[in-house]
Amino acid sequence: MRSFYDFFMIPLEKRGIRKNRQKLIPKAYGNVLEIGSGTGANLTYYHFDQIDELIVTDQKLSKTIKKKQLEQIHLMEMDVANLPFEDHRFDTIVHTLVFCSVHDVQQGLNEIRRVLKPGGQIIFIEHVLPEHGFLRNLFQFINPVWKRVASGCNLTRSYQDSLIEAGFEIHEFNQFMKTVFISGIALQKQKA
Repeated sequence: MRSFYDFFMIPLEKRGIRKNRQKLIPKAYGNVLEIGSGTGANLTYYHFDQIDELIVTDQKLSKTIKKKQLEQIHLMEMDVANLPFEDHRFDTIVHTLVFCSVHDVQQGLNEIRRVLKPGGQIIFIEHVLPEHGFLRNLFQFINPVWKRVASGCNLTRSYQDSLIEAGFEIHEFNQFMKTVFISGIALQKQKA
């Protein structure tokens, strides 16, 4: 049975999100942390033969993900701003459509950087403020109301800029659906 969220997401998945999941999620390897799992839309795209451990988290795990058969997966509730893991534990951190509603983006990215191994990767899909025109103006106009009705979801963020400010380099980058969505892989900047 599909959740309301899954039903709402069908047109967005068809217009590009699914294609980006199919391309990026199979690149996860080693010890993997997925932040903000939602209803578990990424789970079918992991290649479990290249994963040693998969921890799937959300602030509050959905009933949908709790019902799935998750033999190889550990479910945990937590906030990205306060990850209960030792430093440098994960090879890959995955998040899709999460940082729009993270209260303190830089604190969340600092925590990701802390628990990510040197040379580890972030795989991401996020929605951001469109670059131009009508959609940009519309997102800016409706954002104050949207945040209240959509559980804190912010339509005006520039996640790629936040990644760079937090000390990551973007190695794969894609914009889609009129620059409303971005996806890619980011690595920690290597110290000179």
